[in-house]
Amino acid sequence: MKHIFENSEYESIIPTAIVTSYPRIFTDISYEKEIYSKIAEENVKNVFLDKMLAPELEARYKLANKLLNSTNIKQVLELASGYSSRGLDYSKRDYTYVEMDLPLMIEEKRRVLKEISEIPSSLHLISGNALQEKDYKQVIPYFDKNQELVIINEGLLRYLTFEEKQIVAENIYQMLSNFGGYWITCDVTPKKFIEHQNNNLPALNTNLSGITSRNSLNERFEDITHVKGFFSTIGFKDIEIHPFNEVRDELSSPGILGLNNSEFLLKEAIVAIMRVDKKNE
Repeated sequence: MKHIFENSEYESIIPTAIVTSYPRIFTDISYEKEIYSKIAEENVKNVFLDKMLAPELEARYKLANKLLNSTNIKQVLELASGYSSRGLDYSKRDYTYVEMDLPLMIEEKRRVLKEISEIPSSLHLISGNALQEKDYKQVIPYFDKNQELVIINEGLLRYLTFEEKQIVAENIYQMLSNFGGYWITCDVTPKKFIEHQNNNLPALNTNLSGITSRNSLNERFEDITHVKGFFSTIGFKDIEIHPFNEVRDELSSPGILGLNNSEFLLKEAIVAIMRVDKKNE
């Protein structure tokens, strides 16, 4: 019997969006302070917050942006976007931007954005589950089929089993086959990074595991060879791996936090970008 992947199975991941939203206020990323100020107070209760995550999250965000900009593609689907401001930012820069996240998250995101800005007509907030193939079909009409597409995710695969990771990857591959384009994923960081993270921020993963049972080291990639092998088997091509340290000199958070060196917080962290060609019709 085919697994249905009910949304309720994944709703425990939603509070992690607050864990990543708070540290971003210690950066120069647009709208992050405004967004965090509007998150409902009750949502923050019982959630561990650590500003020392800021260099990692700022690097992750800015490296994904750098790779997106390098494609020169101006239509984007972001999966499990949480409270990220990327959609608001890029939709104000002549991009067609669709965010797809679980219904409870999308409802809260829409409320928050309405309180800080008029939502641009080119930004679409859609309820959906990245594991559900049918949910991708609802976002297709928002995009120009004659233009390529970029799909981005920052914090999704790390909370999924390898079986679930494969399902998401296959769904993304099929979606991109309709357009041609790229997948930029920040969720391929290998186990070595988690080891460094545990040394530098020892309470982080313990607290994440207290929020959701879906924070297992066993479900992380072993190394870059594992990453490339996993995605190439599905059909992705030209898989490039980029270390977070590529954008180290662009980070504002180390100065804001008074850190003389943030490189140790980024060690072993990576982002992958991979290509899919448009299928012949």
